[in-house]
Amino acid sequence: MRRCITMKRYLSYILFFVLLLFTFLSADRAKATVILELSFDQVCRGAELIFEGQVVSREVRPSPTDGKPFTYYTFEIIEVIKGAHTGSTVELGFMGGQINGVTLKVSGMHMPDMRERGIYFVENLSAQQIHPLCGWQQGHCLVICDKQTGRDMVIPVEDKDVLNTNTLRLMHTPALEDFKQKIRNVIEKDK
Repeated sequence: MRRCITMKRYLSYILFFVLLLFTFLSADRAKATVILELSFDQVCRGAELIFEGQVVSREVRPSPTDGKPFTYYTFEIIEVIKGAHTGSTVELGFMGGQINGVTLKVSGMHMPDMRERGIYFVENLSAQQIHPLCGWQQGHCLVICDKQTGRDMVIPVEDKDVLNTNTLRLMHTPALEDFKQKIRNVIEKDK
């Protein structure tokens, strides 16, 4: 009889720990960031500013609102495609970085590389956000030179690592001017 009680207690402990584990896993999922997949038109429409530019500097500073590390990138603007921006540079802050011995990294976030050139779809210039680009990496495209043709091509930022090992992907990549025209076509449809 004592053995049955012990077995029942043992099983109840296991059930309790399984439920506790499930509760913790569910709580972590509820806090996770979900990035909805947007169409190209939605990314264009959702951006306040779209520009071709190049990263010229990077600085990690505490956020003025909560002190968390943010990495601020200064972009030299080559061409404004949508929106109004009169300066020759723009600064965008991405949550994350290291400051005063504290490191903050946001899972799944692609931050720009120094000297990278790209097309950037900025969601909002006046509000500090975790990620300033529309749809996170969906609003972050790189401009690269096709070494065979000498033409500038546009690729999604997620493809930058694949590109080094698979140059055939360039065959399905739009040329820079074609990509800009595609953006302008979306903007014109909305007028």
